[in-house]
Amino acid sequence: MLIYRILMGLISPFILLRLFKLGRGYSDYSVIKALGFNQTPVKADIWIHCASVGEVLAARPLVKSWRTRNPNAKILITTMTPTGAEQVSGSFGEAVIHRYIPVDWHHSVKRFLKGVECPRLLIIETELWPNLLVQVKKKGMAIYIVNARLSERSFKKYAKFAGFSKRLMSLPDRIYAHADADAKRFADLGAKQVLVTGNIKFDLKVNPQVIQDNWQQYFVKNEFVWIAASTHEGEDIPLLEEHLVLKAQHPSAVLIIVPRHPKKFEQVYQQASAKFENVGLRSETPMEEWCKLDVLVGDSMGEMMHYFQASDLAFVGGSLIERGGHNPIEPALLSKPVLVGEHTFNFKDITESLVLSGGGLRCKNSELVGSLLLAFAKDKTLVIETGAAAYEYALSNQGAVERVLDSISS
Repeated sequence: MLIYRILMGLISPFILLRLFKLGRGYSDYSVIKALGFNQTPVKADIWIHCASVGEVLAARPLVKSWRTRNPNAKILITTMTPTGAEQVSGSFGEAVIHRYIPVDWHHSVKRFLKGVECPRLLIIETELWPNLLVQVKKKGMAIYIVNARLSERSFKKYAKFAGFSKRLMSLPDRIYAHADADAKRFADLGAKQVLVTGNIKFDLKVNPQVIQDNWQQYFVKNEFVWIAASTHEGEDIPLLEEHLVLKAQHPSAVLIIVPRHPKKFEQVYQQASAKFENVGLRSETPMEEWCKLDVLVGDSMGEMMHYFQASDLAFVGGSLIERGGHNPIEPALLSKPVLVGEHTFNFKDITESLVLSGGGLRCKNSELVGSLLLAFAKDKTLVIETGAAAYEYALSNQGAVERVLDSISS
């Protein structure tokens, strides 16, 4: 741990610079909070740590099931990023308590933990901060790593520092791994108890409100509607160009494009407006007018399932570029065919299995996305059959949340 502390000290100036930039961009965030100061003490029954947006989304079924089992329990959720905090607010509102977890400096963590009284900490995915784990353990809290995954590449990096890794991996009381391969890697590094419980990201439920709202009704006049979800820089323009090709054969087709980051909403709107005559923002265009659009830019948070429900097919972004892709389970749960690019290492096992199930298709470039769009737009039976395969795959892999909570409660 000494070497780790020295390294953290050396990179401190860069961390502080990053913190100051975040503080200027978000009113709710500050360097003071990142140092463990100025956060109201909290007493909770369970503490769930989520690094950022993705982990908060993954934790939703876990939080819901915990609240069902323990209706009066107080839940603390910590995040590292302001965008993660926004997602906590959007997902749970006042049903949970949110705090920013401090940077993993010894005194910052110690300062923060003085104000936390809780018997157990659940860390979503493999967010293993040494100072945090050591000091949480000293406070007598139980530590559980949920939805843990460890790639072969990460395993080799940890293995180079065998002594450090063995101590680090021995700190959690239990690690709940995605699959057998992950469990073996954790055990080989020194983890005490590892259980294979599956992936909690499958345990998402479609909010009945999504079906009740039925945004699909606003596109009944359109021959084909597809969504480019959670797109990143380098994907938007190529996908817009493929939509031009689609529109040439299917003039009433609509693209719903939802950038991953809110700061890109206006940029993508401008890019779409440069190529299409009728482009609208979700925030400004009446729903009754959506069917007249060429492109609808989803400039809203927390409505992705509504966008998926409205579409015939979903392309999951972050995968045409080396970003690693996003979770394809949400559109699959709504029986939508799923297209992804080549770069899906963030959800490698899920995506590969979805493709093998027949519910997803992999595209090596945007041109192949365009070709598949044309194929699906011409064949409604293909849309239905591929969407059904996606749904069956997603449904068959559910149950991880209950296995995790059963184990924690035993």
